[in-house]
Amino acid sequence: MKKIILLLTVTLGLGACIKNDIPFPYIFGKIISFQLEEQSGNAIISEEDQSVEIRVPYGTDRSALHVTGIELTEEATITPDPFEVTDYTEDVKFVISTYQEYEWTVSVIEDDFDIVFHNFEIEGQISADINQSNYTIDVVIEDNADIKNLTIKTFHYAPEDVPVVPYPYDVRDFSEGVVFIFDEIEWTINVTYQDGETERIGDQILYSDFMTWYYGGRKSNEANNSRKFYIPGEDFEGTPWRTGDVGAADLIIPTGVRTVYPSPSEEEYEYTTLKTTSALGVVAAGSLFVGEIQGSGLTNVRTDFGIPFTDQPKSFETDIQYIPAPYNGNMDQCDVYVLLQVREGTGEDEKRYRLATAWFRSDEKMDAFENINLPFLYGNHNDLAPFMMPSSSNERMPEHGFASSDQEPTHIIVVYSSSFDGANFRGGVGSELRVKDFQLKY
Repeated sequence: MKKIILLLTVTLGLGACIKNDIPFPYIFGKIISFQLEEQSGNAIISEEDQSVEIRVPYGTDRSALHVTGIELTEEATITPDPFEVTDYTEDVKFVISTYQEYEWTVSVIEDDFDIVFHNFEIEGQISADINQSNYTIDVVIEDNADIKNLTIKTFHYAPEDVPVVPYPYDVRDFSEGVVFIFDEIEWTINVTYQDGETERIGDQILYSDFMTWYYGGRKSNEANNSRKFYIPGEDFEGTPWRTGDVGAADLIIPTGVRTVYPSPSEEEYEYTTLKTTSALGVVAAGSLFVGEIQGSGLTNVRTDFGIPFTDQPKSFETDIQYIPAPYNGNMDQCDVYVLLQVREGTGEDEKRYRLATAWFRSDEKMDAFENINLPFLYGNHNDLAPFMMPSSSNERMPEHGFASSDQEPTHIIVVYSSSFDGANFRGGVGSELRVKDFQLKY
């Protein structure tokens, strides 16, 4: 009898062990986005540190802030309830629970005192370029306007309760730069006539008119057509442009996949075609970028985006036509973006910081070519969408936050893609992005 009881006990024990040994799936609980009222720019989210850093304007009461939006890993829960937390004078700890628990820290930092210009308009104005980094506003007026007798129409800045000297609406003469003083911070208004306004000639990226094309392999004498690809330029080594086709051409059994090519032909070039295709069961977006690509195959590649660049353009301009295909229950989206970076250190010690962002993403079908002209947004600008934010956990393009707006860039990144999620080998097969010309505007 004792043996039977012992046997039953052992059997039940083994059964319990088997049941408990079934592992829970590992799902990292993360904060994808976090918004507080009054915040400046977007939250800086670090998956590596499990932290969220939010900046608020100078003078904000951090003891009475309310969450306006939060996004977590799907089906994750969070404690305490962020919508019930209002005091952020100290760091706040939140626990994200999936099958495991992850502690995140939310820090709210008050900006240093600063004067931020939102809008400026003067009589006869054609344009006004507000430069927050050096506290200047460059205004262009009509040729028939009297530069010595102009009236300010809009003078909108924050914090609006800070007094300014001289009183803006008393100033008339702008024949020389006018300095406005806000509690020791000085802003200068420079006014020029339209006929005296000339566009500065700045650096352009080689072969960015896309009128010159190289068709070949990594080696100029490549004979196998399946190992050849198209890139803008005269040869592989002499152009900064790369495409995903470069890696695909290096497969042991090359697919001959073409996602980027001149259209309707190299000899009769009118525009560049980027097309999302499927090869060997893998979705490959049409991508054109500056930088370098290492490795080979459709998935076993590492892309190092960006090339050295030290100029400071105001915007970029390009002509595109997008024809999206269905993707994941919606229409696919194209990406066209340019980033200015400041890079410090070398090798494993290198850190990359975002200086400026100009990003276009759309799922709209275009029946004809459209001109896109996007300004560069410096720093953690309020107009940056969450997907535009830098992240150190972004494996293909790691960035460690923002650089100071008064720094000069060291590198530039230019990317065209027929599918916005192409880096993850996802997209609407058949999506087509057509491109003409790329220019940096100064």
